[in-house]
Amino acid sequence: MGSVTVEAAARRRSPASDVRDVADRILVGAAAGALAGAVVGGVGGRLVMLLLRLTSDPIVLGVTSDDGFEIGRFTLGGSVNLAGGMAAAGAANGALYVVLRSSIPARLRAVLWPAFAAAVGGSQFVHADGVDFTLLDPLWLAVVSFVALPGLAALAVVLLVERWLGSTEHRPRPALLAIAAALGTFGLVVAALLGAAVVVARRVGVAAVLGRLGRVAVPAALLAGSAVAAWYVVDEARQILG
Repeated sequence: MGSVTVEAAARRRSPASDVRDVADRILVGAAAGALAGAVVGGVGGRLVMLLLRLTSDPIVLGVTSDDGFEIGRFTLGGSVNLAGGMAAAGAANGALYVVLRSSIPARLRAVLWPAFAAAVGGSQFVHADGVDFTLLDPLWLAVVSFVALPGLAALAVVLLVERWLGSTEHRPRPALLAIAAALGTFGLVVAALLGAAVVVARRVGVAAVLGRLGRVAVPAALLAGSAVAAWYVVDEARQILG
């Protein structure tokens, strides 16, 4: 009976009201993600690269890393490109989190989302045959860093989104959110598509059904995805560390 009432209420809302509500939430997620990506992934990534350069043999200087950056050379353009790329990925991550968050138990959001991001992100960065994991030293620091950074960025997304959606008092002004989200550039395309999908689900009356399914499927998918990606990362790390 409750779900029928929810569906009826959703249908009574005007399309413009639905669009505004969804756009507001997607904006919060994209802004949080873009900031987390730029700061944790961009600035944090640069600091990790600097640390690894200082702890590695000078022979690595001038070598092109797996990400296309010349080791030992720090330029404004390279730093901006890295921060921009991480902000774009972060904006997409933040928008996806906002869409899925109601399906994740509140007490587990700060665990499941960062764990999933760390495992999946690590599986994209950690490769036994990569330059970053053959020449850099210490190898364990390189492995840990490239797994931890995406996890920390995702944790920042969770904390920011929960704070901003939990109370309008703590939420930045819409103009500031828009400026932060703009850092996400191409990631905003993903955010817009996710928002459009949510609006359509509301208008056709399947949001409540998807919500019930999501409360089972989303946590299970996050756990399964984390486990598979973590297995890959551990296997690659075993080869790297010998």
